[in-house]
Amino acid sequence: MTHQKQYGASNSAPSEEFTWLSNPLDWRPIDRLILLASLVMIAPLLFGGTLLTTMLFAADYLVPGTACLLLGLYAVHAIVLSAYLFLALQRRHQVSDWPALENVIIISFVINVLASSYATGTHFTEGLLLIFLGINITSALANIRKIHRAYVFVCIAMAIFAVIDFTGALTSAPLFAKPPLKPDGSLVVGWLVVQVTLAAILLAISHISMAAISRWVERENLYREMSTIDGLTRLTNRRSFIERGHSEFSRARRISAGGVACVMVDLDHFKRINDTWGHHAGDQVLVAASAILMESARQYDEVGRYGGEEFAILLPGVSLETAAAVAERIREKIATTEVEVDGNSISMSASFGVACYPAPGIEDLNDLLKAADKALYVAKESGRNRVVMAEQADPDTDWTEK
Repeated sequence: MTHQKQYGASNSAPSEEFTWLSNPLDWRPIDRLILLASLVMIAPLLFGGTLLTTMLFAADYLVPGTACLLLGLYAVHAIVLSAYLFLALQRRHQVSDWPALENVIIISFVINVLASSYATGTHFTEGLLLIFLGINITSALANIRKIHRAYVFVCIAMAIFAVIDFTGALTSAPLFAKPPLKPDGSLVVGWLVVQVTLAAILLAISHISMAAISRWVERENLYREMSTIDGLTRLTNRRSFIERGHSEFSRARRISAGGVACVMVDLDHFKRINDTWGHHAGDQVLVAASAILMESARQYDEVGRYGGEEFAILLPGVSLETAAAVAERIREKIATTEVEVDGNSISMSASFGVACYPAPGIEDLNDLLKAADKALYVAKESGRNRVVMAEQADPDTDWTEK
């Protein structure tokens, strides 16, 4: 799947609100790739600059042929990446993504770090650390499948390096004519400067990586919450309530002494509240009723907004009579609560239908919900503001609204 399919049309222009100082995860794909290319550009510039300086002032530490090959690799890397970066800055005004740039970034970075770490003999220290951080930040900004394939390739390459080191088939750290160490074993100043500079760059890259990943986590948590929580009342939404209901019902069927009760709740004359006081007042009434339901529930009960002004409470491990007593307590609290909206006091009431498993005719969660809903219907038709248990709901009775 390409990024164009994931993020929309490829000819979309950059947003007017876009700023390079915002979080990268808020950017379009091509802008994230431009940032990524800019970060990757640090590698050939740093490595190449360090190598060139060493060739000029401490050439006796290097093997000339290997040094020239590496310098050529860094130069090609920098030129290719610069060209793609220039083109990307032009293309970003016409397209939202450019997979070719993504491929160049990933492949060039892996080749650069693997070649450098093997040549210097640091593939199990700086090499792995660079790859790890590169994988880390790129995972948040690029195609995760491509990153996974690159990581698999790196693991294979590192295994090959280990075999080479163990067998001695090739010279270890072929870049160095002699180790960058003094006779006493301490690091040569130039090599120490390189290590400190590399550590500083890794710290900066880590900061960007953490910023991107933290936003990733925030979004994941937000999406998870949006999929399970009702935005207005902060209660469990209908889908999540039913999922929990199936789980509790299965548990109740496995445990012979177990049971599960369901209470359906519907606010009385809610349309009249909306028509009289406005929908914002109706929303506040819903929020107030939801708070009462949550306050009255146990920690392991499930309270959900079932739809509109209708709520549902799942009570594991209680009998029908106990659930009815809980419903009666909630009914009384709702009936004595007034909601202040725009200086007006709005009274409310609710009707309740209660059902419990095990009971005749209830074999699954759907039966339980239907039984509670039928009892709720009886409560509404028999005058509202009352609690009706499923065993009291006679479907043949002709109820008239009072």
